[in-house]
Amino acid sequence: MMKEIRGGGGRHLVHKKKNASKKEKDVTWRFKGNRVQFEFNEDIADSLKQIDWCIGHGKTGYCRELIAEKMANIKKRNKLIRIADTSEGGLDTVKLYESNHVASDSEDEARINRAEN
Repeated sequence: MMKEIRGGGGRHLVHKKKNASKKEKDVTWRFKGNRVQFEFNEDIADSLKQIDWCIGHGKTGYCRELIAEKMANIKKRNKLIRIADTSEGGLDTVKLYESNHVASDSEDEARINRAEN
C-alpha cells in the first residue's frame, strides 16, 4: 500500500505496510490495555519507518513534523498511564477522563476527581 506524505515543498509516496498482518488480526487480546499499547507501539514504529525514509530523501521538514506529533502522542500516553496508576479506578478513570472533551487541560484534576467519584 502506498501512503502520501507531505513536506519539503511537495508530496511524496512511500510504501506503507498494512497496519496489521493477518496473523496480528487473529490475535485475541485478553486485556484491552495490552491491545491499546500494542497499537500505540505499532503507530510509533510506522512513524519511525517514515522518518527513516524522509531522512534518506532529505525531507527534514516532514521528519520534524512527524517527530513533534509522535512526541505529543507519547506525552499524552504517559500522562494517561500516570492517571491510571495513581487513581483507584485505574483504566476506568482514564476512560472517563478521555470521554470528557469539554473541559480544558487546566481542569484536569477536577476531571479526574469527577471520574473517580
